[in-house]
Amino acid sequence: MYDDFLARILEPDTFLPSQFYGNRVLSRQLEGEKRLMLAILKDAVECLEKYRGARSSSGGELYQNALEWIEDKSTGWLFSFNNICEFLGFDPDYLREFLLKREHKIGKPARGKVYPFLLSSRE
Repeated sequence: MYDDFLARILEPDTFLPSQFYGNRVLSRQLEGEKRLMLAILKDAVECLEKYRGARSSSGGELYQNALEWIEDKSTGWLFSFNNICEFLGFDPDYLREFLLKREHKIGKPARGKVYPFLLSSRE
């Protein structure tokens, strides 16, 4: 009787692979959501690159929409810039600063410095 009890205690538990590895359905759903969020972020960055200085109204609108989305600091919408960055593990403030600095740097005229006209003291 003691041997039978000991054999049951020492007997390895049998698991199905799905029990051991868990249910991958939730994991796949999260991977899909992560891919969607990454695609949204990628599209916004590509719109900034592709449509910067666009002459067509549709290109200019795509550029402006991407710029406004990146500048918006709200978190009320699931697919806001801040929420997507947080979900993907990026610092939204750092990424925003990087993208906007680049836009403002490129958006400035390429001319030399403008110095104000100084009136002579002859008056």
